[in-house]
Amino acid sequence: MTDFLIDNSQTYTYADFVKAINQKDYYYPLFKTSDIFLYFANLVKALIGNQSLVLLDSDVNSSEIAEVYKNEINVPKPIKSEPFNSIDEIIVAVQQSVSKITIFTSGTTGQPKEVVHNISSLTRSVRTGDRYMKQTWAFAYNPTHMAGLQVFFQAFENKNTLVNVFGCSRNEIYRLIKEYQVSHLSATPTFYRLLLPYESSYPFVMRVTLGGEKSEEHLYTSIRQIFPNAKINNIYASTEAGTLFAAKGDCFVIPLTIKEKFKVENGELLIHKSLLGSSDSFTFSGEFYHSGDLIEWVDEDGGVFRFKNRKNEMINIGGYKVNPGEVEDTLLSIDGVQQVLVYGKSNSVLGNILCADIMKDINSLLTELDIRTALKDQLQDFKIPRRIKFVKSLALTRTGKLKRS
Repeated sequence: MTDFLIDNSQTYTYADFVKAINQKDYYYPLFKTSDIFLYFANLVKALIGNQSLVLLDSDVNSSEIAEVYKNEINVPKPIKSEPFNSIDEIIVAVQQSVSKITIFTSGTTGQPKEVVHNISSLTRSVRTGDRYMKQTWAFAYNPTHMAGLQVFFQAFENKNTLVNVFGCSRNEIYRLIKEYQVSHLSATPTFYRLLLPYESSYPFVMRVTLGGEKSEEHLYTSIRQIFPNAKINNIYASTEAGTLFAAKGDCFVIPLTIKEKFKVENGELLIHKSLLGSSDSFTFSGEFYHSGDLIEWVDEDGGVFRFKNRKNEMINIGGYKVNPGEVEDTLLSIDGVQQVLVYGKSNSVLGNILCADIMKDINSLLTELDIRTALKDQLQDFKIPRRIKFVKSLALTRTGKLKRS
């Protein structure tokens, strides 16, 4: 039987997965666990039983969830279902599920918010068929959030193997990719940056996907060197809507079939409510949701755009609006810079001063003077950070993105 999941040197087959689902006559509507196999089994058990559930991070604390949920965590609920004879029967039952699945936004810049999805919105981007069989996916996302769920469903519905690398060290990630001959990898740009520098290439990796954050050409160049035979895709997705667009490079294309579902106001992308899950936190202009994502058109008639930044991340520096993503891209183009976080710090005169925390490559000898010299010819003076600090690590959210607050 095909392997379903490799996690912490433990291998689970699809037969093991069927057994885990069949042997219980209950599920947890709110399940808090660090065991990814048990988490997936509980998720699928709920879906095939058409039961609603709330997906919780394994380290969630009580201040982050509604009061109504607190006494329900890890409390089992009876569920009736006939035993399944095969994983194929379970896959069909999941595809037909009418469950409501509550997930939380990543909390990159604030308190997580609840969004309710159904199986069709969670699996909008899933592709099935012979060409998608016999793939091995590195699982590099938090399994309770949108991106992790989409990778899970893509692999699960094609009976692929998942190799859990989320939260692993750089050396361990490379070891697992090599040992299990990973063919597909989907992760945040931050994940890929933290793989640098690299010592070897991995020609058996066939596809690399980036999503969840802004990426830049310098990163694509590095990925092409690490995975020389891989097709590289960039996806635009959100907790609110799931996957909407894919791209090659940093430009996205709005499909003609859904072009009328989007519009741009003051540089911000607005999404029609029909493409969203449901949430009490959504605010609309008519029938359109303010995504908070600032974009610039590359070809407006053709629906081609480039992601600039999050609206709430713009920084006021002495009356100028600074896009931290632009400054980060410039810093990341400097040889020896591995990862960077640009942010504003309150200042009574300027409103904010611009700061940059920089992780260098392991063997880099870069100095602050080197960085300032490199920035001088590329950025206006007010965009050059006044404070530069070299750090050994940067804080990440539970979804593996840079934490900006």
